[in-house]
Amino acid sequence: MLELENKRYKKLNEIKWDYFAVTQKYNMKGVSKGQIRSYLGALTWIYEKEDRGNSTHYDALASALEHYHIVVDRGDFLIDFNKVMRIWRDSKEKIIPREHEKEANLPPPVKEIKEWKKNGLTQLSLFSGAFGLDLGFMAAGFDPKLALDIDKDASETIKTNLPDIPFIGEDIGKISTKELLEISETSEGEIDVLVGGPPCQPFSTAGKRLGLNDPRASPLREFVRVIKEAKPRCFVMEEVEGLQSARLKHITITEREIRQLTPEEEKGSAFKLIVKMLKSTGYNIKFSTLNAADYGAPQFRKRLIFIGLREGKPSLPEPTHTNNPQTYLNGKKLSPWTTFWEASADLQNGEQEYSTFSKKVRQLMELVPPGGNWRNLPEDVVQSAMGGAYTSGGGKMGYYRRLAWDEPSPTVVTSPTQMATLFCHPEALRPLSVEEYKRLQGFPDDWYLPASTSAKYKLIGNAIPVHLSYAIALKVRELLGNEN
Repeated sequence: MLELENKRYKKLNEIKWDYFAVTQKYNMKGVSKGQIRSYLGALTWIYEKEDRGNSTHYDALASALEHYHIVVDRGDFLIDFNKVMRIWRDSKEKIIPREHEKEANLPPPVKEIKEWKKNGLTQLSLFSGAFGLDLGFMAAGFDPKLALDIDKDASETIKTNLPDIPFIGEDIGKISTKELLEISETSEGEIDVLVGGPPCQPFSTAGKRLGLNDPRASPLREFVRVIKEAKPRCFVMEEVEGLQSARLKHITITEREIRQLTPEEEKGSAFKLIVKMLKSTGYNIKFSTLNAADYGAPQFRKRLIFIGLREGKPSLPEPTHTNNPQTYLNGKKLSPWTTFWEASADLQNGEQEYSTFSKKVRQLMELVPPGGNWRNLPEDVVQSAMGGAYTSGGGKMGYYRRLAWDEPSPTVVTSPTQMATLFCHPEALRPLSVEEYKRLQGFPDDWYLPASTSAKYKLIGNAIPVHLSYAIALKVRELLGNEN
C-alpha cells in the first residue's frame, strides 16, 4: 500500500513539475504566459469533462500537457488555443461533478483546532486578528497564554474558538505590560515567544506633520514597549512586504524629480526607523520577505518577517517548496508548489458560503477559462467590459480573473468581488467561498467565524497563511532548543 502511494505521489509531482515548467518558462514568439495558463486550464477541463469521473483531475492535466507538447512541436499553438477557447465559451455546463474527491490532498497544519497538542512552549499574542500567525505556532505545539486585538470581529472569533485563552479587546496603548503578564499568568522573561503584526502605516499626507502615521506614535511603539518590559525569549513580527520601501513623509512623483529629498522623504526612510526601533530592544534580529508558496501554502503571498532572539543568533526558515525541479537544499530536493486543487477539491460537492457577482460580471466570466482574465474576453466586448481601465497602465491581472486549479492562488484579497481583484472559482460563476479562503490560508476546518460574509473574507484575507507561520514556528522552536 505504501509503495503504491509513493508511486502515486511521484507521478503527481512529475505532472506538477511539467505544468510549472511550461507555464514559467516558454519561448513561443507572440504567446504570453497567460495564454498558456488559460489554454492548459480549459484543455484540462475538456479532458476531465469528457471522462466524467472515470479518471482523476491529474489524469486530465497529464493529457492536457501531453497535447500541449504535441501542439507546440507542430507550431500551431495559437490555432489550437482559439479552438479550445471556443469550446469553453460555447459550453453551457462548466461545473464538473466530482463525487470521488472526499478528502483534501493538502490538509491545514492543524486540520481541526481540537487536534491541537501542546509541547510546553508558551506564546503571547498582540494584534491577533483572525489568529493566522498564532495558529501556526499552535500547530508547532506552542501554548497561547493571552491574545489581544481591538477589532470586534477578531475578538469574537478568538473567544468563540479558544474560550479558555484570556482575551483583551482593548487598545494596546491602554494596557500595561504588568497587566499583560498578570492576565496571562506569566512573569517577566518567562514567555517563550511574543508574536504579532502591529499595524504599521508610516505614510503621511504631503506637507503635514507625521502625527499618528509616524511609527514612533503607532502600535509598533507599543509592541516594542512590551518586548522591552516582558522580555520574552523570542519575538516574531509580521508585516506587509511594501513596508521596506515606505517613506516617513509622502512626496509626489513630480516633486521627487525636481528637488533633493529630505531624509524623511527618501524611499525606505520609514523602514529604517522601524528596524532601529526593533534593535533598540537589545535583541538580535533577522528579517526577510518570505513567500508562503515556498513553505507549502497553496497561495502566493509575501510577508515581511522579523525574528528577534534575546540570546543567540536568529535565522529564518528555509523554503520547502518551489516551482523549479532542480532546486535542492542541504542535499534534499524541494517539493513542487502546492495548488488550489490540492487544497480544495474535496469542498466542491458540499455547501459553501460566498458573496455574489453582479449580472454583468457573471455574463462576462462565462467567457473566461480557468487561469484566465480580461485578456481572454472576445475583442468585441473587452473594451466595454474594462471601461476606463482598458487604457490605463499596468497588467490589470485581477480584472475578470478566474483562478487556475493547478497553481497556488494569487494573494488572497479582503473582498473577492471588486472589479480589479476578482477571485472567481475555476468553474462556477461565483467568488471563492469562505471555506476555500480558509483552505488557501491554512485555517483549521472547524475554525468558526461569527461574522458577516464580508467580514469573514476580510478577517481571513488579512491573516498570514498558517502554513507560513507554522514554518516560522518550527524554526523558532529549533532556535529555542525545543525539538519535541
